[in-house]
Amino acid sequence: MSGAGGDAAALGGGLPGLEAVGRAAGRWDRVAYGAALAFVALLYANPMYWFPWFEPLRLGFVSMGLCGVAVLAHRITAGERVRTGGAWSAPLLLYLALFPLSLLWTIHVPLTRAAMIEAFKMAVVFVAMQNALDGRARLRGFLLVAAVASLGPALGGVWVWVTGDHLIEGYRTHWRGLYGDANRLAMSLVAVLPAALYGLLTARRGRVRLLFAGVVAAQLAAIVLTHSRSGAVAAALAVLLYLFRGRGAAVRGPVAVVALAGGLVLLAPQSFWARSASISQYADDASVEGRRHAWLVLDGIVAERPLTGVGAGAFLPAWGRYAPLEAGGHRYVAHNVPLEILGELGIPALILFATFVLALMVRLWRAGADPLVGPEARAVFAGLAGYLVCELVNGYSLSWFLYFLFACAAAAIHVAALRRRSQAEPEA
Repeated sequence: MSGAGGDAAALGGGLPGLEAVGRAAGRWDRVAYGAALAFVALLYANPMYWFPWFEPLRLGFVSMGLCGVAVLAHRITAGERVRTGGAWSAPLLLYLALFPLSLLWTIHVPLTRAAMIEAFKMAVVFVAMQNALDGRARLRGFLLVAAVASLGPALGGVWVWVTGDHLIEGYRTHWRGLYGDANRLAMSLVAVLPAALYGLLTARRGRVRLLFAGVVAAQLAAIVLTHSRSGAVAAALAVLLYLFRGRGAAVRGPVAVVALAGGLVLLAPQSFWARSASISQYADDASVEGRRHAWLVLDGIVAERPLTGVGAGAFLPAWGRYAPLEAGGHRYVAHNVPLEILGELGIPALILFATFVLALMVRLWRAGADPLVGPEARAVFAGLAGYLVCELVNGYSLSWFLYFLFACAAAAIHVAALRRRSQAEPEA
């Protein structure tokens, strides 16, 4: 290696040798992984909510941008191509490409431009993070950091409820900034609830197990106190999907987690049960009435613009043209990701997005049976499944949480595919 590097330097008039290039590639690789960890930690912990002087620094965006730059630099110096997920991820990238394209037909150019920028950020998250998490150990580290960082909004939500600080509707907890919406707080915690369970059930040291038991308890408590019906259903689904799939799963761990969840449910306030019971009384639910009006707007959009929608990010301005008179002056988002996509970008966009999600979930389910990366893949699958359930009644198609889960899924699928290929090579 050193001889080849010396020859390269001599011939290149002082160009760095091969060894130097290899060291540079390794450094950029480590920077990319560190930036990915910083991104997810900042996304959940949000130090600017505790120390306002952090906010102008925009550390979350900086860490994500650094991750993207480092991935690109690593791939260039290592002489490797940047992975985008393979052919099965092409529908997602084509779907994201429709955001700038919709400037050609949008009914609100400023909002579409803003949505286009957000879509670019989601593309960076999806591509950069799957390249940074290129091994089982890295994926495990990312999931565990995300779970621990979620203590920020989880404990924040519990604290808001205990102190009664401006509770939504008088009884629903929330946190700050991005988590100021009770449903979004619940969704964000559902996304990494299986990651916390994974940490609890795979930790070897008692102190670490105790830490993750506390994380799981805080997450479940905050979800319950948000009184989010979709969040409660999604949390139950995520727990069940993670605990009761896999070969040779230990019995004591799942039993302990179920007992913990059962205890929290029994201690839930009466308002939680009252709101949960209203699931069967949707006809009298004010929030459902707002959703019905939003879906009537969608019906008008599809009838008039089935192939294009009204333009990315332009669903709310469409109310002036498509809303029924009974809706009054209230405007609502679509409250459903498939319907949001359909209304803003049309039927082709919905087909692309749905095709990607289906292909991803099938491959991720198969990766869950892999002896190497199976536990991590199952945690990602459960978190993503729970988050998608929340998306069906809330609707945030450009969500940091959704896209980092997509990236984690792509990373797990890649690791499982590498192992299969390495096993097949000797036979060939």
